[in-house]
Amino acid sequence: MDTTNARDAEPPANPPNPGPALETTATTPPTSGSELATTARRRPMPRKGHTKSRRGCFNCKRRKVKCQETRPECFHCTRIGLVCEYPDTHARSALSMVSAPAAPLQSTPTMFTPADMRFFHHFLVTAYPPLPIMRGDIWREIAALSHSYDYLMHAMLGLGASHLGVYGGNYSSDALSHRVTAIQYLNQALSTPPKSTAEADARFAAIMALAFQSSCMPDGMNEFLSMIKGCHVIATSSLLACKDSLFAEFTQEGYGQSVRRAIGTAPLFLNRSEQILLDEFLVSLRALAPLCRSPLEVLFLASTERVVKVARKSAAEAFMEFAQHYSLMNHATQEDFTSFIDPGNHSAQILLIHFTLIEFSIGYLALGPAGSRFAYRERSCIAWMNRLADSLPDEYMKYVEWPMNRQTSLPNALLEHPELTRLAQHDKQRYDGSVEVFPVCAAAFRDLRQSKKPMTVFPSKLYTGVTRLRQWLGEVVLADREKHLDAMLRRLRRLHDGIRNWSDDNSRGMIRS
Repeated sequence: MDTTNARDAEPPANPPNPGPALETTATTPPTSGSELATTARRRPMPRKGHTKSRRGCFNCKRRKVKCQETRPECFHCTRIGLVCEYPDTHARSALSMVSAPAAPLQSTPTMFTPADMRFFHHFLVTAYPPLPIMRGDIWREIAALSHSYDYLMHAMLGLGASHLGVYGGNYSSDALSHRVTAIQYLNQALSTPPKSTAEADARFAAIMALAFQSSCMPDGMNEFLSMIKGCHVIATSSLLACKDSLFAEFTQEGYGQSVRRAIGTAPLFLNRSEQILLDEFLVSLRALAPLCRSPLEVLFLASTERVVKVARKSAAEAFMEFAQHYSLMNHATQEDFTSFIDPGNHSAQILLIHFTLIEFSIGYLALGPAGSRFAYRERSCIAWMNRLADSLPDEYMKYVEWPMNRQTSLPNALLEHPELTRLAQHDKQRYDGSVEVFPVCAAAFRDLRQSKKPMTVFPSKLYTGVTRLRQWLGEVVLADREKHLDAMLRRLRRLHDGIRNWSDDNSRGMIRS
């Protein structure tokens, strides 16, 4: 017997009943009217998958709704006006405090390129702002905050790119792009008060970086002065209330102490020619008195004259006098400040030419080893002076004749200062084998050596970098050359002794014979 056919022939255990006596569900009562209106048992609809929110806020957990887990407030709490609190707000494990940053990482990490990584490295090693003086540790801590604040990261990258550009690289487009982005993000952030000390430090550090990026730009003088004024605004409005700020000691008193630690209180040891240069500078400066009309111009002129007088007594006090210049502009009204930096204000432009020259010269000389942090400003200072002088009418050119003629000779004279020579000898003794990077223009050096017309930005051989490169090479190989000479002297001494012994032996033999 075929069991398969028999099995197929058997009726089902629960045959369907399509007749009017259709069985209804136990839970659904029949409706009034025909029994055809009753519903049969339906197959349950599959539910959609639901991802649980395990780190949601307290309000969403209490209301049993899915939390988006957005910080600092989720969408639901914002929509209905509740105070959003997360379970880890009050009790956070030590591991999460170490591994998770206080704020999300950069929202667009893919936008950073290998060139940006180079800018970031250059910022950490060389390009960080020289203020506070000899406090590179502060900027390394500031760099750790950059992952949380876009404006700080872009400001650091912009400064690194511009600083590399000073030494021969062509990164102007990258520097400008990061600068514009940093300013946009910083303006958005400044619309609200800082929520933490770290945020206040990040804002101040960002505008400091933007200010010193301006000091790398040939046309950045007005932006530099404006950014310095912005630093003052942020410092007085935000940092004063933060006692544990990284810049807590960067006050006028703390600045004076750091300058005295770096420089000391000894006077500048100027030779006769340098004394004459300072006297000539005072003569040129005092000739501007009839041109100064506004109170800010008169005070600025008096402060510049005081720098030269104080420099003969104390290098530290002279350098700290420059802070008085910036204090005058920082405390000036916006109207007075705008009028002072206006290109049409010729008297102020002449004052700025004299100030730029004396600030770089005295500062670079007085700071000693710390002055190398400001050395990159030499080219930009000369470019600023040239731009200011080019904008002056012919009748004002007589007032800038002396500083424009001395803008190259004065730094050269200072580079030959005996104190700097002593520092160079000190650096030679503590050379650690690291390799420096020198921007060198061999073509400009060749033209100057052949007495041809110098290139635009290379008025003397010092600016070509060849002189410094030769000096560095001499310092690097000095120890090896000394060892080589010692070895040659030892060989010559042995040769001399051998010849003398041979001569003595021959002399004895001749006597016996």
